[in-house]
Amino acid sequence: MFARLLNLPALWRHLRSHDSDRSVWDPADDLELALYSSVFGSNFLHYGYFPELPVDPETISLATVRRAMDDYASLVVDRVKPAERALDIGCGMGGLLARLREIGVLATGLTPNRAQVAHIRGCWPDTPLVNSTLEAARAAGLQPDFDVLINAESFQYIDLHVGMTTARSLFAPDAVNPRWLCIDYFRLNETTHNKSGHLLREFEAGVAQHGFEVRERLDITENVLPSLAYGRLLAKRLALPLLRFSTDKFFLRRPFLAYLFHEWTVRKLDSIRLDTLDPEVFRREKRYLLFTLAPR
Repeated sequence: MFARLLNLPALWRHLRSHDSDRSVWDPADDLELALYSSVFGSNFLHYGYFPELPVDPETISLATVRRAMDDYASLVVDRVKPAERALDIGCGMGGLLARLREIGVLATGLTPNRAQVAHIRGCWPDTPLVNSTLEAARAAGLQPDFDVLINAESFQYIDLHVGMTTARSLFAPDAVNPRWLCIDYFRLNETTHNKSGHLLREFEAGVAQHGFEVRERLDITENVLPSLAYGRLLAKRLALPLLRFSTDKFFLRRPFLAYLFHEWTVRKLDSIRLDTLDPEVFRREKRYLLFTLAPR
């Protein structure tokens, strides 16, 4: 431990790489996605889709959420034909790639996340993969060989204009029906609780600016909200109570630390808000949409 502490260059590199003030998201080390995959036992990393809306989130189970994730994938898979060449941009843990390849789609995955690449290669070693961001995909050697491009809850992490320019450059010259399937959530205004997602008006303006036409615009906001309601239920009924219990138990056995930090810790726990998991907040501030776009 002391040797590591005295290794100042290594300490400096570690602190720089974990700087919480960095404005650029590094998708190569995404612990939240890894946790999400572990909890739900699924190779999908998205909100899920509920064809039939549950009335009460307490009726939802982990099995229900897994089915919703598979139904979400079906929204995409049903819009791709066997033998078409598809690029899954931001392919996550490979669940959608596997579904596409099951029906005979010639699917390739693109992800900058090294852990996801390792996982996919371990589960489906014959699946072509490119370890890169979309913005750097052409420089990484990705060729314009595709009939269908897919962004399933991944375009929000991509620079809007660079992403759209690169997307247009990846369609094969001989593609008979080139199209881009983009399914994601979008912000309705600047002042949202959660800043993730492109502004919808900017995305739609970019679609026109970069020469795409909208063939389909499907609003599935209501169909994804049950996942948020279930996540909020788990947080309120399980995660936060366990956190408070663990905190109280820790300080109960450490009176000196309790004297210094217990009151402050309790205030912090009490200040935790779950707005990002509130379906009403999401409904008011965002839209979850599936676009089918075609280059003009």
